[in-house]
Amino acid sequence: MQSISETLEEKLQVLLSYLGQVNAGFESIAEDIDCTNLKTAIFALSVEAKQYAEEITDQLHERNIFIPLAATDQLWKKIETDIHEQAEVAKGGEIAALCNNCESYFNKFYEDILVEYLPLTNFKDIITCQLYAVKCAFMKIRLLNKMRFNTLRELV
Repeated sequence: MQSISETLEEKLQVLLSYLGQVNAGFESIAEDIDCTNLKTAIFALSVEAKQYAEEITDQLHERNIFIPLAATDQLWKKIETDIHEQAEVAKGGEIAALCNNCESYFNKFYEDILVEYLPLTNFKDIITCQLYAVKCAFMKIRLLNKMRFNTLRELV
């Protein structure tokens, strides 16, 4: 039976909690978006966050490693507060602030795990792949947000 360090277990618990909060939070935000493409991209990230949590949990369960999930939404509440404080007055500012905040947490939590010793076969590849997929999802959301207000020229 493989085991993981207590530090890695704590970091995985934080990531899994965050993925659950993001799933619910993005789903809620997507419901209020009027642009179909942007709404779909945000819903997709919500679903992907849930799938990533399940993939990590399944990989751990296959090795008889069980991490208790922390049922909290404190981090998402902080993100919502930060969004309102950081959102630019320009159209689409709240979505841009959402992307910036959430992506920084994704990067932090995934990179915190990647610096740890990962004794599980292919686990580092799974974590790395999820991180890159999240980065691509945020790029897409940013692009669609800009396009919704015809501000694509700012991207160049």
